Amino acid sequence: MRTWDVRNGSNLVELLVVIATITILVAECCRAQGGNPLTMEALKPMLNIKWRLGPDYPMGIQDSAVGVVDGKLVSAGGFTRHPLEILKFHPDAFGGNPQGSGFTSLAFVLDPANEAAGWTRITDIPGHARQGGAVAVVGDAMYVMGGLSYDEPYTYRDTYQLHHRKGRWTWRQLTTCQLPWPVYGGGASTAVIGKKIYLLGVADFFQSPGTTGQDFHTEAGREGSPVGKALLMLDTGNLDAGWRRLADCPGVPQFDAAIAAARGKIYRLGGIYAPLNPGKESPYYNAVDSWRYDPATNRWFGLSDMPHGSNRRALTYRNRYIVLVAGFKYGKTWNPDGTQTDVYNEVEKTMEFKEFFENTVLAYDTVTGRLGTADQLLERTSYPSATIVGDTIYSLGGEGGPRLWHPATLQIGRITGVRSP
Repeated sequence: MRTWDVRNGSNLVELLVVIATITILVAECCRAQGGNPLTMEALKPMLNIKWRLGPDYPMGIQDSAVGVVDGKLVSAGGFTRHPLEILKFHPDAFGGNPQGSGFTSLAFVLDPANEAAGWTRITDIPGHARQGGAVAVVGDAMYVMGGLSYDEPYTYRDTYQLHHRKGRWTWRQLTTCQLPWPVYGGGASTAVIGKKIYLLGVADFFQSPGTTGQDFHTEAGREGSPVGKALLMLDTGNLDAGWRRLADCPGVPQFDAAIAAARGKIYRLGGIYAPLNPGKESPYYNAVDSWRYDPATNRWFGLSDMPHGSNRRALTYRNRYIVLVAGFKYGKTWNPDGTQTDVYNEVEKTMEFKEFFENTVLAYDTVTGRLGTADQLLERTSYPSATIVGDTIYSLGGEGGPRLWHPATLQIGRITGVRSP
């Protein structure tokens, strides 16, 4: 057993550091069990964001794979109920489907330096037309993993890579990088540290025993896979090694989760819980417990709960602030101990579901652990496809808002400042 001589100044400092470290670790491990989410009213402004509308997408869109490659904003695949005039210009948009809506393989780019030129079509994403591929950009390449369609097998395992070289956009399937189980990633669910992609907070889409049809499930996948809690890692510097499973995330298994990396750590800041046998009340619940992962130790640490809600898209600014864009609030939150919390007040209980799509933008400071607000979106939506480059956020489409269901809206936000506490 070690003893401490507090009369020695260096020993005293060392002791205080150890005590502070233990206090933080204990607090973090306990907070996720606390079940006391912050309220929106308690949050203070943290980031200033100036929002504007960019060029509309060629069709309404949800769950396309969005990233910036070679300085161009890319959007590939997705789903729409609002095709606009897409068939007039691209008759093959839906594989010849005369109804003119549904899943698409089309891909487009927008040059931020020449927005007036609008969206330009590039090479289609390969494979079955789908939405909800998890997406990550590493170096000069974009990676798209898994996804969803309404044809068997419904949810997919393949991984694709996109490059732009010598004026050509080229996709290739990475045969050594097949996922260990089917994954719906919601157009996000990834964090990048160096050359490594971390995949977390996803669902499988299938018919669970005792249910009447296919739906999203995070509690387990179709063959018992730990789809909603597993953390997978792909080293793009060694693609032949494929996906590797790391320590599972504790707490409620989630999808459409707010996943981001900052300061060498990975954060999961709430999402949706979708049980295998949801019963009659709800197939989906807010999941507000939040966690931080340290790749160096392969360990998870609990953080304070998020406010009641879900479907927030996470983006990292200055390697410190995690910006949470848009959202949707379900009527119940599922807690880590299995209990449920009713979150609608008496007025909200009388409202239509479409009123719960949000234009809210939150900001989480990974240094202080403080959650705050930022300037709101111009249009409400839920879990938009989004990315950030420097101080500029690109938020495309989503679900809900004034252009139900799948808007063609591109909302561009420039972060203009950080507010003091």
